[in-house]
Amino acid sequence: MLGTIGDLVQDVVVWRREAVREGTDTQAEVAVQRGGSAANVAALAGPRYPTRFIGCVGDDIAGHALRAELESHGVDVRLQVRHRTGNIVVLVDESGERTMFPSRGASARLEPVDPAWLDDVEVLHVTAYSFESGSTPGAVLGAIDEVHRRGGLVSMDVSSTGLVEHMGVGEFLDLLTRCAPDILSANRDETRLLGLAEGAAPGPALQRVPGAVVLARAGSDPTHVFSGGVHVATVPVDPVADVVDLTGAGDAFIAGFLTDRLAHGADPTRNTRAGHALARRVLHNPGAMESDPP
Repeated sequence: MLGTIGDLVQDVVVWRREAVREGTDTQAEVAVQRGGSAANVAALAGPRYPTRFIGCVGDDIAGHALRAELESHGVDVRLQVRHRTGNIVVLVDESGERTMFPSRGASARLEPVDPAWLDDVEVLHVTAYSFESGSTPGAVLGAIDEVHRRGGLVSMDVSSTGLVEHMGVGEFLDLLTRCAPDILSANRDETRLLGLAEGAAPGPALQRVPGAVVLARAGSDPTHVFSGGVHVATVPVDPVADVVDLTGAGDAFIAGFLTDRLAHGADPTRNTRAGHALARRVLHNPGAMESDPP
């Protein structure tokens, strides 16, 4: 089973149709949908491999709706309930680039999880967003330790340069050392900021995760894969036409990578191609959604 732990929030997505007109109306389309990086990974992975999501929501309309939406993707949902469900306003410009305004709410209030919720978990995926504030960092670290103790693997996504800069690069690298992920995913900006790699050239920060498979994503450019601090694969990205929204592309990539690895075994090139394929499916839709899941 693939486990994910972290944020489950309500996204208010605003697709801007023109430049912002200060002090008056700006043409846009607005939708409300499921969000949260860890929840997105679970929803995209659920139709492909047995998947469990662990998180915290409020006892409110949004929390109940989000649980039902995740379950509709075949996900085994385990939720603590307290406070109010988090919200994120996502502003998408004309090119598909996104700017996010998060209010994490209950997602920052996860407490130590029932060990039974980690039963059968082969890989636990966590996102760096979980280490931002509140009680959630401690709960996630406890889950990581338990999965490692049981012989399972841990996957981690760097998530955000803004988060890294807020935390501090040195402190974030210390966090990577503490988490000891077996799989680490980062986009080009995150990879450069942390010193993980520059293209196919290993960076000094790879020493912080010496045993990890590191997936250095670069948008439409090839993904570079490192293992044990050594470059092992360059995997091209097929061109994508008619991009609607970049939201969730990174989550789709890691969902595709992890489910392919769990279903077919560890093959960096094959697993990465599966990640690219699922990301392409999401780019054609608004939000972290597939129009026709398997």
